[in-house]
Amino acid sequence: MNVEQLSDSPQSEHGPSNRWWILSLVALAYFVLIQHRSLLFYVQEPLSKELSLTKTQLGTLDMAFLIPYSIAQLFVAYLSDRLQRRRVLACSLLASSVALAAMGFSNGLYSLMGWRIVLGFSQSASVPAIAGVMADCFSSKNRSTAIGVYNLSLNLAFITAGKYGGLFADLPSMSLPFQSLGIGPAELSGWRLAMLSFGVLGGIAALGIFAVMDEPERTERQEQKGLGAEGAALHVTVGSVLKIRSFWMLAIAFVFFCVVLNAHDMWLPRYYVEEFGMTNEAAGQFATIWSKTTTIVGLLLGGFLADRLARRWRTGRILVQVLGIAIWVPALYMLGSVTSLNLLAGVMVAYGLGFGFYVANLWTTTFDVIDPAARSTAIGYLNVIGIAAAPTTTVIGYLVDEKILSLGQAISGLSLVAGGIVAVLAVNAMTVLRSDYRGPLLETSPVPALPDDS
Repeated sequence: MNVEQLSDSPQSEHGPSNRWWILSLVALAYFVLIQHRSLLFYVQEPLSKELSLTKTQLGTLDMAFLIPYSIAQLFVAYLSDRLQRRRVLACSLLASSVALAAMGFSNGLYSLMGWRIVLGFSQSASVPAIAGVMADCFSSKNRSTAIGVYNLSLNLAFITAGKYGGLFADLPSMSLPFQSLGIGPAELSGWRLAMLSFGVLGGIAALGIFAVMDEPERTERQEQKGLGAEGAALHVTVGSVLKIRSFWMLAIAFVFFCVVLNAHDMWLPRYYVEEFGMTNEAAGQFATIWSKTTTIVGLLLGGFLADRLARRWRTGRILVQVLGIAIWVPALYMLGSVTSLNLLAGVMVAYGLGFGFYVANLWTTTFDVIDPAARSTAIGYLNVIGIAAAPTTTVIGYLVDEKILSLGQAISGLSLVAGGIVAVLAVNAMTVLRSDYRGPLLETSPVPALPDDS
């Protein structure tokens, strides 16, 4: 490791000159990773028919990704606080591509589940690496804006996977010429072709990112303060994160957020197929195009507002998050109960706006209470704690299979979970944030405070 890059390194006003180039590369990586993990949602109808899978089993496939993805970050998140992030990211992306392509040759639940587990492990190091890169490329004055721009790739990935994953899923099966050799299935159905195609493209992206991405300098680490310029051992770094009460409040809110997100992403396309008779392509597009397009607005606006409010109030970023999730409460209820497609489109617009407000500030609210030498570890441990939400899709699948709830009722019930997010964030802003805060207000002269800052 280059010790010169780990010496005292205060952040420049806005970050290094190549920060937007690096952002574009990590956004490309995230674009591919999200496609890999979400493609299952948009091909599940023909996949479940071909392999005779119930909704409970489909939900288990989602959990098979989430649990290893979260558990692995107990250890791999720390790698990006000590090693080159570009190497970690490229290896993670390449392994993810191989796992997704292998899913295209699965012949049953257990082989699919096995490769979903591999996919989860493969992707586990990616987001902590990206978080560390973003924190070092942008200062506290513009991080929410930059992360909002970066997360545009998340929405474009869902739109692409929804549109083209569904398009592939609707294609007729093709006979394979090498089946006589005992390789793979006898026919290559549309959902299999989707996984193979997205996997190959991901592998190409991984090699390109490794070839051209620069490793950014570590910033805001200081000798003789906190974890120091070089960071600390794993147990010390993890301990520095877990002792912060505000981090736990943010983590609890994130668990509730993941409950909503997992259920929404897995079951909304299936709900549109079954309730409205859409094709897989139409359901995938309808489930993404309205909400993900507006999420782009929410990310940009939410990041812009938060960066400016954060210069005046320590609660500024959290206030933007609370506003976004408050929009979710009525939107989620209506998603599962409204029968007009025109009205549903409007509801998804509101959902997307709220999503953008929250996500644009997820990492930055964490960075504001965490030692700079533990950023990747902290983001990784958010995902570790988020494992509590992993059974969501399986539980909903079981309730629907047993006719205890309909898919529409399950989606509407998520509004209660959104209300819990608002409550947890509000309590954090009004209680423990003051004592844990280490964000941009500490870098500027005193400014007017909100009542909770007094």
